[in-house]
Amino acid sequence: MMKIQVLLYLTFAFLFFPGAHSATISFTNKCTFKVWPATLTSDNKPQLASTGFELAPQASNSIDTPVPWNGRFWGRTNCFTDNSGMFTCDKPGDCASGQVSCNGKGGIPPATLVEINIPAGGGQDFYDVSLVDGFNLPISITPQGGHAPGDCRSSSCSANVNAMCPSELQVTGAGGSVVGCMSACLKFNEPKYCCTPPNEKPETCPPTDYSMKFSQQCPEAYSYAYDDKKGTFTCSGGPNYAITFCP
Repeated sequence: MMKIQVLLYLTFAFLFFPGAHSATISFTNKCTFKVWPATLTSDNKPQLASTGFELAPQASNSIDTPVPWNGRFWGRTNCFTDNSGMFTCDKPGDCASGQVSCNGKGGIPPATLVEINIPAGGGQDFYDVSLVDGFNLPISITPQGGHAPGDCRSSSCSANVNAMCPSELQVTGAGGSVVGCMSACLKFNEPKYCCTPPNEKPETCPPTDYSMKFSQQCPEAYSYAYDDKKGTFTCSGGPNYAITFCP
């Protein structure tokens, strides 16, 4: 009898409390060009059912994540399949899997990231837009539902950072157009930019001229490793999330 009651309870929970089992992440492309969203699950956990797909201008798509879940999303541009069947994109964001799906491979920086940490048990979600690895596309994330504790606000980097990228940080594509803007850490690999020893603490790794340029363009996004106060957003209650390219 007890076993039957447990099964009935689990069935009821699955039907009426789906947020306890999955979160829906929707994607909308408001760019004037195609974007190929990509996903990566962290902590060596199983990857999502879709790890990459094509999104035409004004098109939308969605995928579900399990709960708990921790990972990242980003966009790829100028992708194509060559005569040998190899799928490639502009270097910023390309996961170099040879396929539309990234299959557990991360994007080549620089790439604008959306990061989400969804805990078990309906705890507080953490999410952000990060330029710590640089920038390739404007992007935003908006909770759908949810409640306090947490502000449940949108986080966005809507500016075209490539347009103001210092020449020494620029990544160019075909024809010489700027397709990505590297972080100073990625470019110079120095402790003062990467917050590595002996600069591994907030007190010894303040913002730099480079990170402040990112911050001025996208004040809601992480501009460097210790940007927690303005870069981290929270929401409770098992919300879904809407990610928009070129918001």
